[in-house]
Amino acid sequence: MSAALGHGNAHDRRMTASAAPPVVERLDDYLHRRSRSGIPLSPGEVVTLAVGVLRGCHHAEDRSHRGFWALTARGCPTLVDEGEGEGDDILAETARVLARLADMTDRDGRPLVERARETVLTHPPRAWEEGERRLFAWADPVPLVLGPLAPIAAVETGPREASAPSPSGLLAVVDADVATMVAEAVRDVREKLRRVRHLRWITFGTVAVATALVLGLLLPSSAPASIPAGDPGPSATAWANEEIPDATPPATPTPTGHPTVLELGGSTHLLDVPTRTPAPSETSADGEIVAAARALLESYAACAGEAGCEQRLREGRAAGDDETPMDPAVADIALVDDFGGLAVVRLDDGGRRQYVTLVRDKDRWLVRAVRSGTDQPS
Repeated sequence: MSAALGHGNAHDRRMTASAAPPVVERLDDYLHRRSRSGIPLSPGEVVTLAVGVLRGCHHAEDRSHRGFWALTARGCPTLVDEGEGEGDDILAETARVLARLADMTDRDGRPLVERARETVLTHPPRAWEEGERRLFAWADPVPLVLGPLAPIAAVETGPREASAPSPSGLLAVVDADVATMVAEAVRDVREKLRRVRHLRWITFGTVAVATALVLGLLLPSSAPASIPAGDPGPSATAWANEEIPDATPPATPTPTGHPTVLELGGSTHLLDVPTRTPAPSETSADGEIVAAARALLESYAACAGEAGCEQRLREGRAAGDDETPMDPAVADIALVDDFGGLAVVRLDDGGRRQYVTLVRDKDRWLVRAVRSGTDQPS
């Protein structure tokens, strides 16, 4: 386990060799959303976060700088160093995050997280590895549940027992390379769900076509043999909006009496239903988010720098290092990831690139943060 998680020099080289990916949400905000949801932190997720902040603080260039903890789009804890200035330093911020994490941990793991916090405040960094080993002995790290995290109506009082983690071949989201594996697994699940929904509609269309064939073959001669072209009927109207696969007619049963005969190769109005291919925006939730983001950022651009107007389109007051988002009229916009209520879009005008974090508030989207793709926090 320790080798897979990259103890020692190999981990140090990997953490310093590549630039940190852009952050999309403060860790405090994520823990707040998680505490209000009906999904408690599992032991494996606690290990992922606790070990992540311990190692990040250990490898910080100057722990006396101001800083805060954030999450990347792939759920990796990342330290954002804000340099010198007033406010809590990186060491105090790490201890505060561990204290909050302990409050959200079940009774078996809470003493381990509290002891790790005390070690950060009272021992040098080389002694922190013992806390990591105790956490690994308690549970194997697993990826964070990023979304959806819908808030529950009433939060239960007292600590909740965390459910056992689901079996998984993935390790902790502590390093960016492991986080990439997690993101790919999440995307695979989304694609499977979409294929299941599509298969459900195909199955419905196939059954409807077969039913129509049997009814047409068994229809008595006194009944009309076809439906007028001008009135396709309710069944035809329903099928017109669905994709109907090719189907081979079932064998014709031997009827009693005098059934209506269908000419081979002739037109049957029950099957003469126009089909159309749904537009991407109608079948993809990603398209809806991109459209909503485009409308929001066009409104933001229309504010033309007026502070009151822009503030109405933001979740909160803009941070000091926030940029003004580019106008989507002159930049390409694409969805980076969707966590259910939280999304990241990329703007690219050919010369520069921005990442805009959006958060859903009731029935509308708001801007949370804007960062440049060429100036990422380390």
